Amino acid sequence: MYRITHAVLLLAVAGSVACKKDPEPAPEPSPSATPAAPSAAPPGHPPATGAPAAPFAHGTDPKLAQTPPRALEKLADGRTQLGPFTLQVPADWTEKPSTSGMRAAQYQLPAPPGGEAEVVVYYFGERGAGDVQANVDRWVNQFKQPDDKPSKDVAKIEKAQLAGQESTLVSVSGRYVASAMPGGPAQDKPDQSLLAAIVPSPKGPYYFRLIGSKAAVEAQTGPFRKMLDSLKL
Repeated sequence: MYRITHAVLLLAVAGSVACKKDPEPAPEPSPSATPAAPSAAPPGHPPATGAPAAPFAHGTDPKLAQTPPRALEKLADGRTQLGPFTLQVPADWTEKPSTSGMRAAQYQLPAPPGGEAEVVVYYFGERGAGDVQANVDRWVNQFKQPDDKPSKDVAKIEKAQLAGQESTLVSVSGRYVASAMPGGPAQDKPDQSLLAAIVPSPKGPYYFRLIGSKAAVEAQTGPFRKMLDSLKL
């Protein structure tokens, strides 16, 4: 009797185990489904973990920012449209169609023999590329002084009303030691000058930079300031 009862119990347990279903495997992801890309942090701010790097002034891979060549729109009154601004461009400046999403405009300027100068206007969106002081510091630190004095001690920083906006002007000279483009080899050019302006707008700040040999920049300082004074929103 014991053997029969024991056998019945074994059969009951085996049947119970056989009736249990294995858990269903998780469904395979659809081949067409693509995970949502993490959003990049605004320019001038660190990206979230795993997010792609955001554009920074002089810190974005130019290959990722390339665009088809484009020129600025010339208006019927002889002025030029630059984002939310209109301005009067000096007649002897030669526009170079921009192929970078970071450059709103660029011009080759007349220069004395042996010199060169250009104007580049940068735009990084409504948030800009960091605060005003961060940009001023970056520009000034691209210059070295012959006596190793900090360039901030010789740079001139001033405020001005441009297009009705409180703007910042920066002027500094010395040996220019910086990359021509992000990730490129560093340049080392003596007797260089920079005159730059940060101009706010309803669509974000614009960064105007006149840079080149000291003699060329001095020759173009008047036209550059006149161009800045012509800005209108």
